[in-house]
Amino acid sequence: MSTASHLRLRCPAQSHSVAPIRHALRAFLEAIGVSGDCLDDVTTAAGEALANAVEHAYREDAGPARFVELHARIARGKLAVDISDGGTFIERERLPGRGFGLRIMRAVTPQFRIDTGRGTSVRMRFRLQKS
Repeated sequence: MSTASHLRLRCPAQSHSVAPIRHALRAFLEAIGVSGDCLDDVTTAAGEALANAVEHAYREDAGPARFVELHARIARGKLAVDISDGGTFIERERLPGRGFGLRIMRAVTPQFRIDTGRGTSVRMRFRLQKS
């Protein structure tokens, strides 16, 4: 579902879902006038969060309940982007050449939070930079 200032997508938590969600987010951002570094930062951070949800949130036996959801909207003068899943957040040991996703998200996101409990939600807030 999408309106002029709101986009919500829910897809199976599978690797082939990440690119279409990221492209839909980019199109939404462009449609509301977000541009430049803000556009790149938002799509980069969201892409990392989506990839993490797909790769790490679910055990193999989760079956058809595996999902990832993106919710982007204008809230209180900021761009709010939340990536959620129904899985479990696990702090993982970094492997050589891996483990940069959370650092990238934190580096490009002015307000960043991870909520856990019933699934995991990565909550990001950006200052709007419109063209």
